[in-house]
Amino acid sequence: MDPLDRDLIRILQKDAKRPFTQIAEELNQPDTTIHFRAKRLKENKVVTRFCALVRPEAIGFTTAALLTIEIGGHILPEISKERTQTFAAELSEEDQYLWVAIDNEPMIIHAVIMGADDQDLKNRVEMLRKSPDIVKVTMNQMSSVVKGWEISGIPEERDD
Repeated sequence: MDPLDRDLIRILQKDAKRPFTQIAEELNQPDTTIHFRAKRLKENKVVTRFCALVRPEAIGFTTAALLTIEIGGHILPEISKERTQTFAAELSEEDQYLWVAIDNEPMIIHAVIMGADDQDLKNRVEMLRKSPDIVKVTMNQMSSVVKGWEISGIPEERDD
């Protein structure tokens, strides 16, 4: 990947529907070069998809939090490790969870969750705490995002 590929990716991340002819002008390149580069980036799975990002507030989510979920309490540690995997998969199926990851610590899940308001987040955390598989849940609400609103659910200052 060279600087032209990086510049192309940067532009596409800001606006994936922008015409390649405009991108070519901005980068002082022939439009055929931009078409070829974009196609190659997609074929090589550097760019996985061109998609629309929806502002969370447009679908009713106005707040977000980072959760740390500890799974345990099983007779055998292997059961807790396996349940961590399946519980993370279950969370990832829910629309409110933007990001779900399993820690190197074997029975810890980290997740970014969105909610309609603070009370909605608290209610969701309380429901998690009722699960017999969960030992502990900590919630850290996010007040603002400097970078990465797409995975946080909290709007940053962005141009319309």
